[in-house]
Amino acid sequence: MFGRTSSAGKLRQVLDEDVAEAAEGVATDPSPRRSRWLRTSLTLAVVSGIGIAAVSAFGSASTAATGLAFADQGVVSGVTAGRNDVASRASERAELSADQLAAQRVQLIEQTTEAIEDGQDAASLEVRESQLATAAAQVKAEAERIANLSKFLWPTAGSVSSDYGLRLHPILHYYRMHDGDDIGGKCGQPIYAAQSGTVVKAEMGYNGGSGNNVRIDHGDIDGHNVQTGYLHMTDYVVKAGQQVDKGELVGHVGSTGLSTACHLHFSAYLDGHGTDPMQFIGWNKEAKAKDAKDESGA
Repeated sequence: MFGRTSSAGKLRQVLDEDVAEAAEGVATDPSPRRSRWLRTSLTLAVVSGIGIAAVSAFGSASTAATGLAFADQGVVSGVTAGRNDVASRASERAELSADQLAAQRVQLIEQTTEAIEDGQDAASLEVRESQLATAAAQVKAEAERIANLSKFLWPTAGSVSSDYGLRLHPILHYYRMHDGDDIGGKCGQPIYAAQSGTVVKAEMGYNGGSGNNVRIDHGDIDGHNVQTGYLHMTDYVVKAGQQVDKGELVGHVGSTGLSTACHLHFSAYLDGHGTDPMQFIGWNKEAKAKDAKDESGA
């Protein structure tokens, strides 16, 4: 092991010999010595070059390996980071999509609720408008009735033959209160409602001398309940509970009950007590004028 001489040792020995020879005098035999020296120099240069190349190669290989290692580590790190980034973005998109779907769902529910509420509101509004229209019509009718309360119609054609008050009864031959106005007329001529109201009585027969008769309740007039009666009719065309308008046909003139001839006994009641009908039909001068024209044939 120790007997072996390395290439570096041989090289050093040659170099030492060459140096010695050069010291002794190269000029004595310049050619062989110089050639040997040159070979030695070349050998040294070659050996040195090989060493340097080896060192360089080792350094390059080491550097390359190190670079590849770092590159591999960078690639792996980049891939891992990329995967993590993709996963993070996917998670964010999933969360965003879920949030968006939830928001869209809430918006759809709100829109549906609003549509239902709008439909209900529209239906309620339609019902309310119908109710208001009906109420308005009723108010208008009542306003017209109140406005015309003081304008009673003359109930049938003809003049007054016997007015309201104490008189000698033509059949009984004693004085008693005549609680109405006898308006003369032909048998069978029409009798009209003096004012709008509700029929509260419609009776057939003798009825204590009233004969076939009808009573109409006109409601409140100037703070008092007012009703009118139509007596001695040959017939009537209304019934109790029926609503009648002013001027509507009630029946026809007759001579039923305690009567001497065809006529209408027209009576009025103020808060349930008999009163002079002229205070009502007397207000309607137009009705009297029309009645006068009818009698004259004009």
